[in-house]
Amino acid sequence: MKSTIKFLSTLITAAAIALMASACVKQKFASPPDTTATDPSGMAATMNLRDFKIRYCFGVAHVLDSASPVRINDSIILSGIINAADRSGNFYKQLVLQDSTGGIQLKVDATGLYNEYPIGRRIFIKCKGLYLYNYLGTLEMGSYIDTTGPQPSLGGIPYTLMPTYIVKGALNQTLIPKKYTIADLNAANQIYEQSTLIRVDSIEFTAPDTGLTYADPFNKAFGNINFQQRDRTTAVVRSSGYANFAAVKVPKGSGTLYGIFTIYQKTNGSLINQIGIRDTTDVQFTDPRFAP
Repeated sequence: MKSTIKFLSTLITAAAIALMASACVKQKFASPPDTTATDPSGMAATMNLRDFKIRYCFGVAHVLDSASPVRINDSIILSGIINAADRSGNFYKQLVLQDSTGGIQLKVDATGLYNEYPIGRRIFIKCKGLYLYNYLGTLEMGSYIDTTGPQPSLGGIPYTLMPTYIVKGALNQTLIPKKYTIADLNAANQIYEQSTLIRVDSIEFTAPDTGLTYADPFNKAFGNINFQQRDRTTAVVRSSGYANFAAVKVPKGSGTLYGIFTIYQKTNGSLINQIGIRDTTDVQFTDPRFAP
């Protein structure tokens, strides 16, 4: 009897070890991402993003004047290259894409999007049935009107429906950021140029802000960090308290800043042009400060 119990105990232990090993192997040796993806045959954009915005912001829908998301009933295909995803958490449940005429944000009810939709991947969006929404100055696309809050808002595309509306294209597409000065950023067209990748050279964070972190990770509050050029014109880098770099202190040097041109609505209703970084590698400060 003792021998039988000992045998069964050994067998159960061995099975448990094998199961744990199998689970570890599965996690450690997950399939690598597809690096050979190409654009699907026969798929092409039927409208660029600028014309799409003209049509829905000023033409058939007047999205800018609507308090609710507006349904897209036209069979339009948009195409763009992803310039920001959710890897750092600063763009949460979002894909941001651009073509040569502008950018737009796609709201998705899923996380870990950067695994299948990394920066540099071209995607095609089948717009019919989606909704377009003006969220405090930012144009977003999603899949339904969310009425659970105090006012209608935009619901993200469920992960299971993503293949219905989003077609994956080629990877590793080149994104060339548009070069701005701070004056250019402050004067940029908020409809056509939003959600595009930009760069601003020869900048530094203002002296009072160099002791700050990018955001408030403890209260999960947004952070607004001011940056300037030599002429003392200023603008803002805005970061989420949920970003994985929220607790990082901003650098004290000077250099080049990359990021997505985003918009923030102040409590008085005015819209402010700003930059949202993808992660701290967008802040490339290799030179000393030029101001005290």
